[in-house]
Amino acid sequence: MTRRLVQLLLASLLVLTVRGKVAAQQAATDLLAQGMRAYQSLDYDQAAAILRRGLTRTVGDTLSTAERLQALTYLGASELFRDRRDAALAAFRQIAATDPRYRPSEIIFPPQVTGVFGEARQQTKTVFFQVQQETEFRAKTEHFTARLVASSPHDVAVTITTGDGKLVRRLYDGPIADSLAVTWDGLTEERNPVQSGRYTLRVAPRAAGAGQLARQLSLEILRAKPDTQPWPAGAGLAEGTPLPLPSSSSSGPAVRSLAEGLAAAVAVVVLPSIVSHDAAGFKGRFAIAAAIGGAGIVSFFAQRSAPAVDAIAGANAAARAAARRRLEQVQQQNAQSAAEVRLIVRAGPATSVELGGGP
Repeated sequence: MTRRLVQLLLASLLVLTVRGKVAAQQAATDLLAQGMRAYQSLDYDQAAAILRRGLTRTVGDTLSTAERLQALTYLGASELFRDRRDAALAAFRQIAATDPRYRPSEIIFPPQVTGVFGEARQQTKTVFFQVQQETEFRAKTEHFTARLVASSPHDVAVTITTGDGKLVRRLYDGPIADSLAVTWDGLTEERNPVQSGRYTLRVAPRAAGAGQLARQLSLEILRAKPDTQPWPAGAGLAEGTPLPLPSSSSSGPAVRSLAEGLAAAVAVVVLPSIVSHDAAGFKGRFAIAAAIGGAGIVSFFAQRSAPAVDAIAGANAAARAAARRRLEQVQQQNAQSAAEVRLIVRAGPATSVELGGGP
């Protein structure tokens, strides 16, 4: 008898262990589905218990953002019908802090639920950030832009602070209805470009009280290196470096001079006796021809090797002027780039900070 009793106890423990493992292995999405079915069956106690298990799952299979919002809506409705209004408001405030534009379906949930949800949104004055993950802009002339989406209309103060909370720049102080675009030119309150470092974009309700939330977005800011142009080729010409002379000018005039000299020399040799009939005359003709031919040869080589001075001087002046213009243009562009400060802003995760009764 005792043996049979022990066997029954072991079997019961085994069944309980298996059931516990199965429950532990239940997916968060399965818990959400079971909670929704329990709510639809009007079993609000069971629905609240199951939905809380799914929402508190932090390892393994967890709810997505959309599923979490859905679970919080059913949990808030279940708590409301369990006469736990404060618990319902707490669940709905989590929704407002996660996605200010979310609204429960008026087809699924009765006015009692949507009314309390609207009350929770009014109590939870918070915003949602919409920013690019990385933005590069020129300080002072361009802007970093963040769009703020409000859970409900209220007045906000938007600031840029350092990582330790020191004020850098006030960006906006006034009302926000549905959404608002806030811009920042990258300057401090003293109108100087910010240094590289970690900063915070902070949005807080102006009429802050206990339970209100300030939203913060971490920003990593880097100063980009100036975008300068390389030194232009031939910059030395603009500073007076002499240009090399051409190797030679055209050979046409030199050839003509040589041909004309040789022709004149031949003509002198074959002149008739008008010059002279005797040997002395013949020798004189050859002397004259030699002189004329030699002059032609000298003229040929002189014109062959002599550069066109005027042409070279003009080419040098034009080259130096063009090089000077290129150099001045690059110097002007580099000076402008050095004067500009380009900022690279990388947006990090957004967080909520509960206010304790003061801004």
